[in-house]
Amino acid sequence: MLGWMRGFVKSPWAIALFVLLVIGLVTTMGDPFSGVTGGGFVQVGDHQVRQRDVSQAVDQELNRVREETGEILTPRDAAQRGITQQAISQLIYRASLLAYADKIGVKASAATANNLLMQAPRFKDALGRVNMDEVRRYAAEQNMTVAQFEDDIRKSMTASYLEAASFTGVVTPEILSRPLLNYFGETRTVSIARITNTTIPEPKAPTDQELQAWYSQHQTEFRQPERRRISVLSYSDADFMDKVAVKDEDIKAQYDRRIREFSTPQTRIVAQFTGERAALQGFVDLVKQGVALDQALARSTGVTRADLTLKPGDVTAQNPNDENQKKYDEFIFAVPANAIQGPVQVGDTWYAVQVMSITEGVATPFEQVREQIREDIAKSEARRLFDGTYESFYDMAGGISLEEISTQIGAPVIELAPVDAAGRTENGLRSSLLDKYAEAVRGLFTLSAGQTTDVVESEGERAILRVDEIVAPHTLSFEQVKDQVRIGLLREKIEQTANQLANDVVAAVKSGKTFEQAASASRMAVIPAVEVMRGGQGQLDPQVQAGMFNIAAGDTAVVRGQGNEPWVVRVEKVTPVTPETAAMMKAQIDSQMQQSLGNDLRETFFRGLQKEVKVNTNESAITAYLENLTKDETQ
Repeated sequence: MLGWMRGFVKSPWAIALFVLLVIGLVTTMGDPFSGVTGGGFVQVGDHQVRQRDVSQAVDQELNRVREETGEILTPRDAAQRGITQQAISQLIYRASLLAYADKIGVKASAATANNLLMQAPRFKDALGRVNMDEVRRYAAEQNMTVAQFEDDIRKSMTASYLEAASFTGVVTPEILSRPLLNYFGETRTVSIARITNTTIPEPKAPTDQELQAWYSQHQTEFRQPERRRISVLSYSDADFMDKVAVKDEDIKAQYDRRIREFSTPQTRIVAQFTGERAALQGFVDLVKQGVALDQALARSTGVTRADLTLKPGDVTAQNPNDENQKKYDEFIFAVPANAIQGPVQVGDTWYAVQVMSITEGVATPFEQVREQIREDIAKSEARRLFDGTYESFYDMAGGISLEEISTQIGAPVIELAPVDAAGRTENGLRSSLLDKYAEAVRGLFTLSAGQTTDVVESEGERAILRVDEIVAPHTLSFEQVKDQVRIGLLREKIEQTANQLANDVVAAVKSGKTFEQAASASRMAVIPAVEVMRGGQGQLDPQVQAGMFNIAAGDTAVVRGQGNEPWVVRVEKVTPVTPETAAMMKAQIDSQMQQSLGNDLRETFFRGLQKEVKVNTNESAITAYLENLTKDETQ
């Protein structure tokens, strides 16, 4: 369900449905504010879509984009690209699903949601038990309590019940897939001529008058966005390292506590028992009651014993990527000496383990690891001192300048070159410091000169950012960009020459010359007799490959590549899809068609939901919210 909704929010249907919903509600409802409470955008039954819900959804999407592509987007960018509108439509759709589920009495049980949570690998420890600390941490990252997180899982499962009932079993009709198979399976044999490094002579150096004229025609290319000069007061636990004094006796004490860490792997001799769970449980109970292993084994039907000598990692050596084996390895080395534990399930097998003996590894001499331990202790103490400044730093942040705070905590105020909302300078450079606080940088573009952000926390680091100066949008002068203008003008001349040569080839072929003769006259390289299938992934430029299917058999034309360079293509032959190719492509085509049909069904389903549940929309609040995000900040 969650995966489908992430796909749905990116689809064109999401925007279309949002527009249809808003228009439909405005024209059919007498009072658009009726039923919307607490400053919400939309109310559907007992379910609301609020501004904070939208903001949270957008922030999650912006974080995803930053992690996957490295692109840093502002809330304004999100609104301009339609991300915010898509988030609103997604939330409206979900609220409508849940309201309809309430109406018909469908609801995922707490036990079902809890079972799903228990099965999530990220929340399990080495023994397969649920780590509630990890659950709480993850919930906090989503700005939820554990109870709210569990409730959100129930809502997602409830929505998935409705969708599974509505969309399962979509089959692609042959009448729809056949035209696509014919279309994508078509093959063309083409001859190609392309520009090379030796095709175009180096252009003559432009005069200053030519450069000035080109600059005047392209001034918009040198338009600079609003930038802000920023000061940052940032400090971390590393700033406290020089304030920490580590005693020799503390180093030795920690060495003794961590001796296993500084030793070669220990060796364990274990008795491993396998069998049915009930039989193993009875066997383990006998041993824990004081019955000797051999006697307990004799009294336990179906339990077998294997004696193993193991080092850490031996269990997983054959299957290093098997998570079950990794957990079993950790389990074995967590069992105390002379103790039996189990049963535990690994894959389809149940085990119990008795640790017969432990031989510790050889320890690295203290002197060889003394400095490493000293640094570990210093880092830990520095982090404690850093954490201890939490309250005092927040108290200072509310009332004194960055410079005064700097004096008191001993961290410098760093002044940075003006940056845009994405953290880039005029030269396109980025600050690694600002990259850590990308969300705070976006927030700076809502502040006036002299204002500061709230305290920004990250792992082992704390900061405040201030707007020192707002640099208004402006156009760079000719003198500032003269070198860029020269490059642009020369590139334009090369492009014009390339276009002319390509057009000359087409004209020459149409006048009666062979393709090879015409290409040779324009110094273009020839790639003869290439077979390309419309739906295939060839070695050619994808844009050229797509363009050649717009040319009729026997014709010659110019096709643009991805870099806008001209290629000359002659279609020698068009071959329809063969039965063998159609058979190979059918599964993929059917899958794509099913997805398209599913989107159509979801649109119809969503329209039906609007007739079953009352959707109250505060259109003016949504409009004001979007306009505030997209308004021109220079006005």
